[in-house]
Amino acid sequence: MKKHLLLALYLLICLYANAQEYAFGIKGGFNYYNIGDINSRGGSIQIGKPDETFSPNKELGTQFGAFLNIAFNNLFFRPELNFATHKNNYNFPIKTSKWNASKINVPLLIGYKVFDPISIYTGPSINFFKDMTIEGANNIAGRSPIIYEKTVTNIHFGIQAEFKYVGVDLRYELGIKETQGEHGDNYQDFHNSAYGINIADIWPYTPSQISLSLNVYLFRTEEGEIKGFFSNLFKGNKCYCPG
Repeated sequence: MKKHLLLALYLLICLYANAQEYAFGIKGGFNYYNIGDINSRGGSIQIGKPDETFSPNKELGTQFGAFLNIAFNNLFFRPELNFATHKNNYNFPIKTSKWNASKINVPLLIGYKVFDPISIYTGPSINFFKDMTIEGANNIAGRSPIIYEKTVTNIHFGIQAEFKYVGVDLRYELGIKETQGEHGDNYQDFHNSAYGINIADIWPYTPSQISLSLNVYLFRTEEGEIKGFFSNLFKGNKCYCPG
């Protein structure tokens, strides 16, 4: 692991040294996160009632973080580090149940400037979930954790308008596999008297997200400044990266 980290750091420095421009900034914005349905097995309030399906209602989540932009003519590489919260709710018969999740998100994006100031980009994103809860789960009247994968890889697609120090970023994130869910013999037991459903299936789903962010550049560097900065780090002002 240590060797891999050192190699990644070395390659990143090589990218710096050969870039025409690099920049660092912070970002923040809002998102809608798509989750799946919950099936209440017969017995919502009244025993023998047919199964009911409850679809989620989207609520506004937030994200904020930092990014590094390394440009080569119209191409650029953009790693980010973000913290995001996601919210939804289910209108159960007695009381609305809130679904919440939070995660650390690490996108590794490759983009192309179509024309000034518009760029498009894509790339993988590693998501480290900190928690995921639904109110009423595990026969508890309040918030309670449900089954989820702690590390998930998704794909990003986006478009951005970037000016000198400010930019606007609209992106779509799509999961590459379904969640585990809680269904069949591994059903979920909700707090019936508080929410109006009892035994239920949390169906697997392929997560997706749409988000809008404002980017603020803290500094940007031109090609000549980069060459001067790294002149003492690489022999002959060249980066001898592994081929």
